[in-house]
Amino acid sequence: MKKLLILIILLCSIASLHAQEITFWGKVNYFLTKPAVVDTARILQRPASFSIGLFTTGQKAGFHADVNFGIDMYDFGWFSGVSKYSISENICKKIGLEVGYGNVNLGYGIEVGPKSAWKKSAFAFNILGKSWGVHLNYFKISNQFKSSLTIGTMGSEGYMHFDTIANELALLSNFTIDGYYVFNNKRFAYPAAYKMSLIQRHTTGSWMLTARYMQGFLYNSPEGAMDSYNMVDCFNTMQASIGGGYSVNFVLWHKDPIGLRSEGLRNLTINLTAMPVITVFNYLKTITYEYNENGQYSSESVSRVLCYPMPNFIGGAAVSLTLGRVYFSTQFTYNWFYFRSNDAFNEKHLDIPEYLDDLHFQGSFHDWILKGLLVYKF
Repeated sequence: MKKLLILIILLCSIASLHAQEITFWGKVNYFLTKPAVVDTARILQRPASFSIGLFTTGQKAGFHADVNFGIDMYDFGWFSGVSKYSISENICKKIGLEVGYGNVNLGYGIEVGPKSAWKKSAFAFNILGKSWGVHLNYFKISNQFKSSLTIGTMGSEGYMHFDTIANELALLSNFTIDGYYVFNNKRFAYPAAYKMSLIQRHTTGSWMLTARYMQGFLYNSPEGAMDSYNMVDCFNTMQASIGGGYSVNFVLWHKDPIGLRSEGLRNLTINLTAMPVITVFNYLKTITYEYNENGQYSSESVSRVLCYPMPNFIGGAAVSLTLGRVYFSTQFTYNWFYFRSNDAFNEKHLDIPEYLDDLHFQGSFHDWILKGLLVYKF
């Protein structure tokens, strides 16, 4: 009797655990396959299923800055000058694999062909929803630092120009996170040209809101800066931006599917998105190295300023072609993060020689990405 009672208890426990397992995975599956609330006359939503895709990307990121100044050339008088800085990578080419189920996609890519930089690491994470989305992007580049110094104008007395490429590697890193909200989200499918879960049936657009945080850092070592013509050696900027713009899906060709397996489905959509933003918080830190009479690094001068609000830009374009269960998309995104000291340069923190005056600068962190994606939906 005891054995029978124990057996009944074990069977009930197993049944209970099995019921909990079904409930848990049922919730997970509902999260992955939850249908969006859309206007079906404007948006086609296909049943959730597994997908596998191949992608290739081309990307180029970099930094550029101009430091303007006035200089007393004694015998020749006062001249204007500019010191220019840049670090960038060659085009970074990657290929990768992407798998997905329902509303979730995961991908991994590796760099192919010639290296884009001496050292590089990158990470990206995207959530593309019809109502809201988040983009997270990080890259770090170690490459040679280029600089130049120009004093006066070409052909004038006292004109000088020098170009240098440092032997030491400089480090450029950039982290951004931005989000968007779509107002007309029931009739306009922003992700339609970027992933295959939603398909735009007719040309539709919507106003959008966006917010962004960016942090960029350029580090040039004292050894690398010693032989360069630098007025400023390191830059560190933090920006917070808000803004908005407009996005539109131009549907050039659409034919609804026949049955649940998407037979006969045809769609060609072009997305254009432009979202200018205002950088309301623009913090800038600069470091200038100082050397002794023997040319050895001795100390550094640090300047911290809050720059004026600046306009920046988030833009993108994409073309998608859907033929039944095959989906192809070409995507282009461009990011421009601009900063400028203007007259807000905090000169009291720098040991500026008397023969220099009116020191101010401007620059930008920038990157663009071109991606091709081919997906098969099971």
